[in-house]
Amino acid sequence: MSIAWTILMICLFCLGLREVTDDIDGGRIGYPLRQWFLDNTPIWVAKPIVVCCSCMASFWGTVIYWLVLIHYADSLIEELCKWETYGLWIFCCVSASYINTVFWVLRNKMIGL
Repeated sequence: MSIAWTILMICLFCLGLREVTDDIDGGRIGYPLRQWFLDNTPIWVAKPIVVCCSCMASFWGTVIYWLVLIHYADSLIEELCKWETYGLWIFCCVSASYINTVFWVLRNKMIGL
């Protein structure tokens, strides 16, 4: 799978998860999950899992990148021995974080927040 598709997958997952856990209008369907993380975990744990869409790209980007790599790699051992695999991993997470931030700001402007 191409890097562009992987980044798109990470962004869509993170933005979707952030949207369904939002507290707007009394809370969306996933808001109790968000609230649980805020109440029971340190903020540095909660942010990359459900609170901050920019931060979510680090945690969920890592999970998605490695799952995609495992699924599509012909030889996982060969992929793990390449330096470019780790560079692309960082590139995917950082790129997804930037895209998430841009789209979240646009989303907030569209709904008037």
